[in-house]
Amino acid sequence: MSQSLLFIVAGSVLVLLATYDAARTTLSASSSGPVTNRLISVIWQALLWKHRRRPDHALLAAAGPCIAGALMLSWIVIAWAGWWLLFSSEPLAVVNSTSRVAASLSERAYFTGYTLTTLGYGDFVPGGSAWRLLSVLAAGNGLILFTLAVTYIVPVVSAVTQKRQLALTISAIGRTPCRIAAATADDGDYRSLATQLQQLQGGIASLGQQHLAYPVLHYFHSRHDDSALPVALARLYQVLVLLQHTCPDLPATVRFQLATTQSLIDGFLATLGNAFIHPAPRSPRLPSLEDYTTLPGVTRDDPAWQRMLEALGDQRLLLAYIEKDGWAWHDVWGDGLPRE
Repeated sequence: MSQSLLFIVAGSVLVLLATYDAARTTLSASSSGPVTNRLISVIWQALLWKHRRRPDHALLAAAGPCIAGALMLSWIVIAWAGWWLLFSSEPLAVVNSTSRVAASLSERAYFTGYTLTTLGYGDFVPGGSAWRLLSVLAAGNGLILFTLAVTYIVPVVSAVTQKRQLALTISAIGRTPCRIAAATADDGDYRSLATQLQQLQGGIASLGQQHLAYPVLHYFHSRHDDSALPVALARLYQVLVLLQHTCPDLPATVRFQLATTQSLIDGFLATLGNAFIHPAPRSPRLPSLEDYTTLPGVTRDDPAWQRMLEALGDQRLLLAYIEKDGWAWHDVWGDGLPRE
């Protein structure tokens, strides 16, 4: 294969890869492109490895914007390299606008850059009709990539805000599962909890779909556990399961709200399982549940509670979600569970 043909093939592949990855990531609303998946996963795993050896939530909190920026930059750099190879496949593909001397490789990179960004300085120009047409395509490709990048990041920022608001709302009810239950127990019918859950359900359903549509959303980390969605959802989930199994006299409307919210969290976790996390290989440890027997409305004192709660499949998904976000299962239960 001649060098010219090699440059054309390699350049075309890179341009198509950048365009496909950007389009799939920003427009599919259900998956991300191959470059996006690998890039953000490698960066996050490296940061998480460092965090686990020396916990630094500030480092992880700064990672989200950096990963989003790196993602957008990767599309531009790959496309730039591809178009540079295409414009380097022919000696007279790019020439000086005054002397008509063939451009050097570095000058072709410069020409490719200002063509993609549509700046059009004009000191270097295409060397023929076919290359003029190709430069128009390059400018259009650059415009599309920049537009996709900008329109992608705006809803991500909005979703990050919504994610933290939901976590803070749950944490305001209680910072541990026991405190959530105690704060909303009333006289044992938990109607206050049902009212709170009605306000949370829309946010849980919406964020599940946003995590699927915007994979980079997973990597916006909160410095504090009260605004960390994985921790907040895990706390709430423990309460929902415990009350449904230990309070047989709950009003039907309250039980319906508990079951509906648990179902929404199940769906949220299933969405993450499709795009982000896989169940942990072990079930998480739980603390003693003796304090829960003193809550109003709890009439079943069964030692099988703990085994039942530990055996739930969603617990392993929750554990994986928490750990992949840089937190630990201890953060769900507070002082009720020692650090491992």
